[in-house]
Amino acid sequence: MSLQERLRENHSLNENDEKKVINLIKDKIKKGDYILNPDFDSKEEFKDKLFILIKNEFENLFPSTKFVISNELIEKILSDIFGLGILEKYLQDKEITDIFIQDKEMVIIKNGSKNYLGEVFNSIDEVYLIIDRIKTYSNKIIDQRVPFLNTDLYDGSRCSIVIPPISDKVYISIRIFNCLDFELEDLLNVGMFNQRTYENLINFVKNKKNIIIAGAMGSGKTTLLNTMAKLIPKNEFINIIQDTPEIRLRGHPFIRLLTTRPKSREIDNEISQDKLLFETLRMKADRIIIGEVRDSMAAYQMLQALNTGSNGSFSTIHADSALDALLRLEALALEYKPNLSSEVIKKIIARSIDLVIFLETINDENSNILKRTIKEIALLDKDLNESGDFKLTYL
Repeated sequence: MSLQERLRENHSLNENDEKKVINLIKDKIKKGDYILNPDFDSKEEFKDKLFILIKNEFENLFPSTKFVISNELIEKILSDIFGLGILEKYLQDKEITDIFIQDKEMVIIKNGSKNYLGEVFNSIDEVYLIIDRIKTYSNKIIDQRVPFLNTDLYDGSRCSIVIPPISDKVYISIRIFNCLDFELEDLLNVGMFNQRTYENLINFVKNKKNIIIAGAMGSGKTTLLNTMAKLIPKNEFINIIQDTPEIRLRGHPFIRLLTTRPKSREIDNEISQDKLLFETLRMKADRIIIGEVRDSMAAYQMLQALNTGSNGSFSTIHADSALDALLRLEALALEYKPNLSSEVIKKIIARSIDLVIFLETINDENSNILKRTIKEIALLDKDLNESGDFKLTYL
């Protein structure tokens, strides 16, 4: 084989050549030689454009050599130049549920276990670059005047950022929703509940029961809600109200997604759960799903909405038991309507909520999650007991 033929062989790109090409593309984009506006809704089209740029740079640098431009290389360059850098591979890992960054250090939760990765960033500037990209994508503000940001990433993951001066370090918390696409039978097979509970859950949805799913953070509330909601008949209108798009009912023809919006700038109008609930009642939804009851106004308005006949609705709440979930709902509603008595609020709750499902986690000695399970299913009587408290029947 001649020297010329050997030079024209396809070669894999070595690490130094790869860095050289990436740096060249970065410099040209920075100078405006390449005008690209990455849109993650049309990622494949953008990858085609990036392929042409990479190919041109190869031909300029190595005119006598043909390199193999793999899809993996394009993805890597895409992430490095426009995406979230090192975070990309963790966002795509189906076994990872959480990413925590504090300055240059990172911790991930994979299969329920915490994994400390140490310093994964070379400098704090790399971290701020990721923050800038998240900020740009969300069209929100984070700076010293507004030193926190809550938003969703392009893949639907929930992201919370806090920066100095209100914190001692940069903190980024990302909740990944890769693992939500389960069928109810999948949760049965992993031991979240037994066969009898499996059949009860199906009947609860079929019989249009109003359900509150309670538990601690990471206990599987949203996963269970999302999975049960898949059982809703395809001919029903479903309004989903949430802060970030955690609940995804793919394939259902009548989904209305409503998302809250905080006031991040003077020109913005805040869109609260309360406002979205009001609009939902006008839309005549068959069922209402609220991602999570977070504040007093939303708690009271949800109870009012459920009393208007929107049976078969779902919501989640942070609580330590089924009874605690009801007491927390009561406290929130009382906070919004202090002129009402505790007994009146209890009666409204009893006539609005049919049952509470409480989830708990089983942890090891290092607080790693070994298993998520349904600990309690409490049916709520429509009437209070003689003492004026909730009457619960545990299945």
